[in-house]
Amino acid sequence: MMTKRIFRSMFLLAAVILTACLILIMGVLYQYFSSRHNSEIVSETHYIAAAVETQGMNYFNTLTTSSNRITWIDADGTVLYDSAVTAQDLENHATREEIQKALNSGKGESTRYSSTLSQKTYNYALQLKDGTILRVSGTYYSIFT
Repeated sequence: MMTKRIFRSMFLLAAVILTACLILIMGVLYQYFSSRHNSEIVSETHYIAAAVETQGMNYFNTLTTSSNRITWIDADGTVLYDSAVTAQDLENHATREEIQKALNSGKGESTRYSSTLSQKTYNYALQLKDGTILRVSGTYYSIFT
């Protein structure tokens, strides 16, 4: 009887410790991969910005597919190009957080979360020499999905 109680208590303690370790490890890995994802988007934005500054709109004609969404925005917020939808179908982007930051300081970033899709979108915007803004957005799933 006493042996069963001790065994049950030890088993419960081991299960609690295992669960706590799994949650901790998942949290650390999620933070690590989120940080890596964001830095890859920043790098991609700088590479694309260099190409757009030398080739202009012609760069987008030769662009191969990217897993991230690429948007080129005029200084007044008008969308000039978008890799996901036709630019004319999009509303003015002047009020977007990352665009405002880029207009004020040359670069900006924001993260938006969709509770419907359980996805976060990281947006990085960079102001080009001609005053236009290049934004690259990447979507990734939350830890629960």
